[in-house]
Amino acid sequence: MTNPSDQLIARSGYAQPGFAGGYDDHRPSPPAALLEVLCRLARVDRPELVVDLGSGTGLSTRAWAERAERAIGIEPQAPMRELAEARPTATNVAYREGYAYATGLPDECADLVTCSQSLHWMEPRPTIAEAARILRPGGVFAAYDYDVPPVIEPEIDDAFARYLGRRREAGVRMGSARWPKHEHLARIEASGLFHSCREIVLHGETEGGADRVAGFARSIGSRVEDVTPDELEATARRVLGDR
Repeated sequence: MTNPSDQLIARSGYAQPGFAGGYDDHRPSPPAALLEVLCRLARVDRPELVVDLGSGTGLSTRAWAERAERAIGIEPQAPMRELAEARPTATNVAYREGYAYATGLPDECADLVTCSQSLHWMEPRPTIAEAARILRPGGVFAAYDYDVPPVIEPEIDDAFARYLGRRREAGVRMGSARWPKHEHLARIEASGLFHSCREIVLHGETEGGADRVAGFARSIGSRVEDVTPDELEATARRVLGDR
């Protein structure tokens, strides 16, 4: 039987040589305010265990190093996971090979289960069920994403939006659709596995110049046809210069 997750991973482009390094360099880490809100919702000052599904290069897992007793990242793609393991990190952060719907962790072991910019790659029903299984009573499952394009400068934001529009059009032609992010909350609610479901919007900042803009654009998976961020990069360099 073909595993839909394996099919998506194969199309993601994340296993290409050098991709993991660019991803880790240019993607943002979760803001501290997010970690604070999740701890408050879980009614715990310092979680005993945070499980990060689809942990990639570990950006969203190692963010918990100083906030949790332990954090475990679950990631099926070897290049991403190996880079996470190679990055300097605290001894209370670890990574395991596995799928989000089959973590191999015991029942009710986690205070928090997170999916950082990753749930759209996962089969929703079994992933949500697995998150509920490994959460302790009163624990919190958080699927969180960040807005793309980010707010930089109007001209750059417009160029970013055009780039994403071209990617979406090419993706439809290639049949590379994933599970849409705007449907996450409805799917979680429909599972009936959680007492309360809601959307929260937070503000975060990250620093960088034109290189960061271009690198972030290139870190978006599923390379499609001949769609490149060249126009976006040129716009960023012209507008930002050395800023």
